[in-house]
Amino acid sequence: MAQYTQICSSCGATEIVNYRQHLIKGELYWSGYANCKSCGSTIEFDGQGDLPEELKPAILLEEGEWQLVLDDQNDVVPALRVLRKRRQISLQDAKALLNDLRGTKTTLAWIQDGLRQVNISSTLVRCVSEDKNG
Repeated sequence: MAQYTQICSSCGATEIVNYRQHLIKGELYWSGYANCKSCGSTIEFDGQGDLPEELKPAILLEEGEWQLVLDDQNDVVPALRVLRKRRQISLQDAKALLNDLRGTKTTLAWIQDGLRQVNISSTLVRCVSEDKNG
């Protein structure tokens, strides 16, 4: 579960926000909650589909970035159809994305599930981050 801090809308103190992505019956969901230890305020939130942009950095920090790679490059055309449907994007955007499809493990597993449904084999690979400290 990823977390970040924000200002409580009820009292102005710092509160911790916890959230995660999950797959349920082949569909991608995200959910979370914010809890303020100062005033006891709790807020829950959820959604279907890919994470909102502001939530992605903490998930990527926690689990790392992943890449989805087609096992057979002859599957590009049907893979583009799956990608367009799952991400609700144009053909042009799908082509650009498929060349370097990276993101959270759960999002890519959801896309991979769509590929599997049309008999396209793919592999999830954890991206290696460059350590700038040494």
